[in-house]
Formats: sequence, structure tokens, C-alpha cells
Amino acid sequence: MSTEEEERLAAFVASMPVEYRGAFDAEATRAHAEVVRRRGARATHVEIWRELEGRVVAICVVADDAPGLLSRISAALVGAHIDVVSAHAYCRRREDGSVEAVDLLWIRRLPGPRGAVLRIRARDVVALADAIERAVSGAGDADPVSAPAPLAPGASARVRFETDRADGSTILTVEAVDRPGLLLAVTQALFRADVQILALRATTERGSAVDRFKLADAGGTPLRRERLFALQIAILGAIDEGTLSAGDRRRSAG
Repeated sequence: MSTEEEERLAAFVASMPVEYRGAFDAEATRAHAEVVRRRGARATHVEIWRELEGRVVAICVVADDAPGLLSRISAALVGAHIDVVSAHAYCRRREDGSVEAVDLLWIRRLPGPRGAVLRIRARDVVALADAIERAVSGAGDADPVSAPAPLAPGASARVRFETDRADGSTILTVEAVDRPGLLLAVTQALFRADVQILALRATTERGSAVDRFKLADAGGTPLRRERLFALQIAILGAIDEGTLSAGDRRRSAG
């Protein structure tokens, strides 16, 4: 690695929050930094940075941060019949002072009618990048109605809040049965409540999703405690809401 590349990598790492630095090794960090660099002047940029087993690919989505950004990205993925297996989302300040979102998403296609899961290829990501750019720019639906399938009978979701001792921000943890569109439902609820997502770490294990959000109000200050109950109700309502008909859900899985 040349001196220039080392300096560029060091600047990227320094611009990312501490949570990012503890989550990725040197190889992954270099890959992310290069994807961010290749964004250039584009409004959004999407690349595969790693391929994994189970037909899962890790993509990096880079765009200017804006209210509802993660919700719009999630909507574009749902519209493309893509499931989010895991996710990390961060914001960093660029040299020009603007705030850039760096979202790392582990994705795979939803099963087809016969249960087959097709591989996501580079050409598919080109189409996906176009869909994400349209969603982020507002060319698509501003507030898509696509919802996750309802919870299975007897299943439950948990929503809890805690305060980050480091900076006073609010940490939201959502635990629920994993299903397509879950991340979309939660991010839409947060967007509608005028809540800012500062960071996200979403994981899925044995059919259960655990999504951990770092939140602030629209002005960047910590959420007041009196808002949390209403926000909890809104999130649970969004998770439980199943507005797609059974036929629509079958089509979305194909």
C-alpha cells in the first residue's frame, strides 16, 4: 500500500464512529474505504464488498445522510424482493463538512415459488443501485406501504430503550421474529416519529432478529423520556401491521 493510500485509509477510519472501528478488521475497513472513495460525486453509490455462504452478499451503500435515508433504502430492497440478513449503518463527516451515510448490508434474495434462492450477481447490484438511488432521491414512493408479514400466532416482539452513557443518546433494541420487511417497518416508524438514526447494528440468528439503533431527535439531541412510550407503541404497531394481502406476499416472495 502506498503512502497516499495509507493516509487515505487512516483519514477514513478517523472519520468513522468508534462503534465502526471495533466491528471490522483491517481487510474489511480497506474495502469500505475504497467503496466510499469510488462514490465520487454520485448522489449514491452501491457495491458488493464481500460474498458469503448461503448466497448472501455484503453491500456498501454510500450517500449523503438525510432524514428517512435508511427507510428509503430498506423500501428499495423490499421492492426488489431482497431480504436483509444483517446490517450496520454509520454516519461520518467528510472533509467538506457534509455528513455521509455508510450503510453495510448483508442481503440475499427471497426464496422463489419453489423455495430456491437465486444468487445476487454484480449486474443485479447495478439494478439495485438504481432502485436505491431513485428511492433516496425521492423519485420513487416517498413513504412505501410495503409491510412485513404479520407475526406468527403466539410470537412476540420486544422494544426497549436505554441511555448511552458515553454521549447520552438513546439506544433502541428491537427483538422480533425475523421476516422480510422487518427493518423497513421499524425505520419507517422512526422516520414518521421524526427520530434520527445515528447508527444501526442488526443481526439475525436462528429466526430471530435483534436490531439495535442509536437514536436522537431531529435536532441531534437525546430523546426525552416522555417520547419513548409513544415511540414504543408506534414501533410495535408497525411491526404487527400486516397490510399486504396473502396474494401480495406470495408475489413478493417470488
